Amino acid sequence: MARVAVLRELPLSNSQVAQGWQIFVDALAKSGWIEGRNVEFIHRATGGRAGRYRELAAELVALNPNVVVTINSEATKAAREKTKTIPIVMLGPGDPVGAGFIASFARRGAISPVFPVNSGTLSESNFKSSRNCAQTRCGSRFSGARTTRGPSSGSRALKQPHAVSALPWSRRSSLRKGLDTALSGIASNPPDALTVNPRPPDVLRSQEIAAFAIEYRLLTFTVNPVMVRAGLSIALAPRNGDMVRRAAAIVAKILGGEKPADIPVEQPTTFELVINLKTARALGLTVPPYLLAEADEVIE
Repeated sequence: MARVAVLRELPLSNSQVAQGWQIFVDALAKSGWIEGRNVEFIHRATGGRAGRYRELAAELVALNPNVVVTINSEATKAAREKTKTIPIVMLGPGDPVGAGFIASFARRGAISPVFPVNSGTLSESNFKSSRNCAQTRCGSRFSGARTTRGPSSGSRALKQPHAVSALPWSRRSSLRKGLDTALSGIASNPPDALTVNPRPPDVLRSQEIAAFAIEYRLLTFTVNPVMVRAGLSIALAPRNGDMVRRAAAIVAKILGGEKPADIPVEQPTTFELVINLKTARALGLTVPPYLLAEADEVIE
């Protein structure tokens, strides 16, 4: 029986994680790999404790799985430190080139096939959306917006004056105090808009972040539609179901005997735009009609 190890932050008891995992299991079954019949899954989750990634990665590698599926950059880094022979399929590694996971999308320079969500591209799109909003409908309020720390090279490439500020919390900390400290710092010197990093523990506090943003009249951007449904302003994100199905297809190829080196790197090709019109109205903003027309979902 083949073994697929999975390393993530939140456990299967989380409803969002469970929904995505069921898509993966169903997609793998369509390729002939059925749980309990010819494949078993081994799950490990840190529960938001970043220090556990290495420990859990070591546990999974010791079980000698056929492939390791990692759900974020921290998980991928830990798995790569523990094995140089077991293929790793990455979901959501952010910037896999910048992180050193692959040499480039054309030449990955490693044995592990990857299915990355290129956050640089997504962040650039978010920043461009904010700039367009500023130029068309949001008025002079955005003319002095400043960039404190861009989350990617894409965001840094955009020019003043219509940039936005990123929420400057630490990637290494998922503790409540990390977010509280970040929000406190922003409150003392508010920018005009924020891009919000959708780390799982912070997704759980989306309503709190949204309330903070409304209080300080901050337009918010993220790559997680769930956070927009909870009150943030705009999300531009890969369609999660499509990503998970493609990841399952790559795992099926590996289990079927294909060499990881022969499997190309894939990036998401379908995206969804979600706009919370209720939040925009609370901020006193008019969303450009062309954005509403392009949106896959408008929350009123």
